[in-house]
Amino acid sequence: MAGIGAVLSIVGTGLSVVSGIQQGKAQAAALEYEAQQNERRAKEERAAAQRSALDKKSETEAVLSRQRALAAASGAGLLTPSVIDIYEETAQRGAYHEQAERYGGESRAAGYRDAANANRLKASAAKSGATLSALATGFSGLGKAFG
Repeated sequence: MAGIGAVLSIVGTGLSVVSGIQQGKAQAAALEYEAQQNERRAKEERAAAQRSALDKKSETEAVLSRQRALAAASGAGLLTPSVIDIYEETAQRGAYHEQAERYGGESRAAGYRDAANANRLKASAAKSGATLSALATGFSGLGKAFG
């Protein structure tokens, strides 16, 4: 009867080892999936920021066009120093808003890329931790079976 107990203990230990390794693999796969989702979000953020920056540029061009039309209609002239100052200020503000949109998108994308990298590190740690835990369980079970 003692032999059957030892065999059952070894089988149970083997199942615990396999189960621990599978849990680690499953956790790592979930973290890798999350990392891929974060990378996708990073690309989307970057693309959205580029589109928004182009919108800001178009808005600035429309405002500049309207300013030119108003200056011409008022008779002030397109090359009057005060009108030129207004154009320059409008163009600078437009460029600032365009760059701010790009920077914001890049910053958000960098955050998602960092999260993806962190998930990959966690996945690697989950695999290693599960393997080590499974080995410890295996040695402990074998020690009890033969000890």
